[in-house]
Amino acid sequence: LPTEDEQVFHHRSFVTDLPRKIMWWGGAELKPQQSAEMLSSALPPETRIALVTGRANRDRIVSYANAFRNHSFRVREIAGQSAIQDFCFLAHARAGLWGMERSTYARWASLIGGELLKNATIYGVNYPGRIKNVTSIVSTNEDLAGRIHYPVFNVTDADVW
Repeated sequence: LPTEDEQVFHHRSFVTDLPRKIMWWGGAELKPQQSAEMLSSALPPETRIALVTGRANRDRIVSYANAFRNHSFRVREIAGQSAIQDFCFLAHARAGLWGMERSTYARWASLIGGELLKNATIYGVNYPGRIKNVTSIVSTNEDLAGRIHYPVFNVTDADVW
């Protein structure tokens, strides 16, 4: 399980499950460098990051871990678990949870984490190859609006995979 001070980053890796639909459907994810820059804009150096990778291939896991380390984060890779174990890990995040809006695991974990989860960032990614863009969400529930944030990043096709 994540430690109390560990940020949890979920790399969903839709490309493993949906290789033909990935771009137009909206399942492409920020590349490692862009993900690391997103985290750097919100977290101080030396922050502990648990990188939950699902069924991602090893090359992608290494790319994300290296990008995070190059931004001075302390990274722990969480790989080789079942899907339910990944979800439970996300749901036990306390310091912070990061995941894309297309990940139902990240969305649900941000909601059921309750008051124990200090902060969740469920981000959207718009790029030219995506058919339907996402927009930022602001919860009407005051408690959720204070804990769960839904930023949207507009990037090029080269910034996602």
